[in-house]
Amino acid sequence: MKNWKKAVLFDLDGTLWDSTASVILAWNEVLARYPDTRPVSQEEMKRVMGFSMDQIGDKLFPYLPKARREAILRACELHENEYIRQHGGVLFEGVRPLLEKLHDQYGIGIVSNCQAGYIEAFLEHYGLQDVVDWMRSFGDFRKEKAENIRDVMVENGIEQAVYVGDIANDFLSARQAGVPFVLAGYGFAPFEYEPTARTVADIEARVDEVLQAH
Repeated sequence: MKNWKKAVLFDLDGTLWDSTASVILAWNEVLARYPDTRPVSQEEMKRVMGFSMDQIGDKLFPYLPKARREAILRACELHENEYIRQHGGVLFEGVRPLLEKLHDQYGIGIVSNCQAGYIEAFLEHYGLQDVVDWMRSFGDFRKEKAENIRDVMVENGIEQAVYVGDIANDFLSARQAGVPFVLAGYGFAPFEYEPTARTVADIEARVDEVLQAH
């Protein structure tokens, strides 16, 4: 029986899927309409995945005035959500079985630094709404990841949680939120850390170990 007092909270990009190619296509379709911008490359997009949308705007469009940057960023976000909803990305092998197994025991959430609507588009495209209980993005309340992790826990009466992510910022956010961390070692920017899940299938065992130890 599921223990609602315990939860597994996931990062999204680089942890559950890779949407880089779809995001680049969507953004460049929008940027082509603005003569004062230039296309975004795959390398540029990979470097900013996992950061908040404000930080992404600062890194990708430093040459634009703030108001202009925000307007273009918003247009990219809206088009990206619709593109993702229709076309998806690359779902990592084993994600659906993993979420189903964990959902039998724990509450499941996704906490991401993405824009509002992005998590929903991901879940809708892959039909994963039945195995994810909570969602929180940076765009929902303009809050950073650590605060969103804490908010999800408080709002849902979660006493123990583990956060699963693939970059150093995920680890730092988990530490700031006061929850243990499991590194998705197959993700975008893995680093030396234990416990590490080398594949999606490894996450279940690493999560069980952490939640039983705490």
